[in-house]
Amino acid sequence: MKNKIRKYIALGMIAMFSLSSCSDYLDKEPDDQLTLETVFENKTNMERWLAYIYNATPKFYNYDGADAVADELAPSVGWESQGFKAILYQNGNWTSASGGVINYWETFPMRIRQAYIFIKYAHALPDVTEKEVNYMKAECRFFIAYFHAVMAMTYGAVPIIRDATEEITGETLLLKQEPFNTVVDWAANELLETSKLLPAYYDEDNKYGRITSIICLAMRARLLTFAASPLVNGNQDPDMVNMKNCDGVSIFDSTFKPERWKTAVDANKLLIDEAEKAGHKLYIETIGDDVDAFQSYQNALMLRYNQGNMEILFPRTYDDAGYFDRQANPRSMGGAGAIGVTQSLVDAFFMNNGLVPITGYTNDGATPVINSESGYSETGYSTVDESYKTTWMYATKGGTEQETEHVIVPKNTYKMYCGREPRFYISVLYNEEYHWGKDKSNAKNKFANFFSGGEDGGLSHDSPSAGYLIRKRVDPSAIPASSSGTYKKRQGVLYRLAEAYLSYAESLYEYSVAMGTYTDNETEILDYINRVRYRAGIPQYGKGADQIPVTEAQLRDLIRRERRVELNCEADIRFDDLRRWKEAETALNGKFYGMNALAKSTERDEYYKRTLYQTRRFISYWWPIPQDDIDKNTNLRQLPGWWR
Repeated sequence: MKNKIRKYIALGMIAMFSLSSCSDYLDKEPDDQLTLETVFENKTNMERWLAYIYNATPKFYNYDGADAVADELAPSVGWESQGFKAILYQNGNWTSASGGVINYWETFPMRIRQAYIFIKYAHALPDVTEKEVNYMKAECRFFIAYFHAVMAMTYGAVPIIRDATEEITGETLLLKQEPFNTVVDWAANELLETSKLLPAYYDEDNKYGRITSIICLAMRARLLTFAASPLVNGNQDPDMVNMKNCDGVSIFDSTFKPERWKTAVDANKLLIDEAEKAGHKLYIETIGDDVDAFQSYQNALMLRYNQGNMEILFPRTYDDAGYFDRQANPRSMGGAGAIGVTQSLVDAFFMNNGLVPITGYTNDGATPVINSESGYSETGYSTVDESYKTTWMYATKGGTEQETEHVIVPKNTYKMYCGREPRFYISVLYNEEYHWGKDKSNAKNKFANFFSGGEDGGLSHDSPSAGYLIRKRVDPSAIPASSSGTYKKRQGVLYRLAEAYLSYAESLYEYSVAMGTYTDNETEILDYINRVRYRAGIPQYGKGADQIPVTEAQLRDLIRRERRVELNCEADIRFDDLRRWKEAETALNGKFYGMNALAKSTERDEYYKRTLYQTRRFISYWWPIPQDDIDKNTNLRQLPGWWR
């Protein structure tokens, strides 16, 4: 056996050690005689083997991945000439032979096999207890199921790797794709069973980010919500109906099954109950009896659990946050000024009265249909300051952290940005918005200047193509020019409690509508949406005097809008939502608008006009299997949309 596994283990160890920060390992030639006995008789090697598996967890601070091909992020379109892959994908310049953006097919199977090997051979050592080894094996079991789940949601038709073949031959790698629901049910069961083997939380700070039972339940709930959605639950699209594996077995079930929604309801409720039992709750800061919606929404991502934030269920403890900050901040602060957001995201935020500002667009896609009751306007500039009760100081003219009321929207602001909800100001940096980190020596230069020729604007490919920069996920105190910032080593957030609440509301709504029981469940559905809206500082839905009436017919749209706003720009949540709702072919295909970034400061009114900045082409609801793998494995079948 040693001879059979030696080369395989050596390859795994070479890759593992290449990720280490320890120069002793990086400076040595890899030992091609490593065996399992060598690896698992050493605590350091054992921990590094596990770290190598953890390292494949998708990053949160990414802007060349799935989050950048949805309809929220707007990376500089000029980056296409530099090979920026997300822009190539947005424009439809993509084939199954293109590499990058998403590489789960290439990376996850290797980590899955490494996890199986760990489970099989790891054992207690004098300095590693049996309990700790059992936890580590359970973590590996989680990753096996989690990586399968992510691949299923990404590619649709994937094999199940049920063990680690120690002798790698051509035949052992020629796996067959299995029906989508078979993979889903297998992975969901594995995640449920693994949750029973792990603690709900760790008391030790140095174990923050280790897999817990709550993380298992969170990924299970996300998978089962996806599997209940229209893309894979009753989809009658001919390409989906006709998709079969090499044995002629159908991959997708074209029959709608309401019990899939019931399974999602139960999975999301189990997650919520167990998370709350373990002490998780929405992160809320208050001023007296009032919610500080600005600080609450910002710090739900910025703070760790030992700083009082119990909302995060699945953290990625270290990520590329500092690099993201540099790309997202204005050029005058030493940033690249290149990661923006789309006009459609700007339009999606509610007004501070809780109403929807824009209900749709006319046929040209550029002219909004304005909700006249909302108070929204795109005409002229404000004449008074807008103050909010908050200690948030980063977009406040002359404010300090000690003040409990701040001017968030100074007078003379374009009306599109006035009267919006707090989550808007935390998420979007718009032209002429006050920014704490800009020129501290000159108060007049503390406003974003995205005009053409301005210190933060074009003409340059490193300027906001859509006329906005992203503020969400960015350290509000970061100044790239001085490498300063309070949250430089913050965690990525792969799942938080707000998503569980909204997924439960959606699942319960869809199941209730399918079964004709909406009236029985309306109160509970609204309750979980309203928990998120309460923290956001905007009026809730219901029948009370201070609430917004909502009908059964309206609620699906409002649930989806609430997800878009609350979870905006958080990894690939929006991309997956658009896919599972079967809205991607409309949302990601066609004209994308922003402000007129070519207008100069002397043409102020011209800047604030909806302007086409990009035309995108949607290709497929599924990511393609890399063509190299299709060529090597005759058992594989390519996904719909990639057969050309």
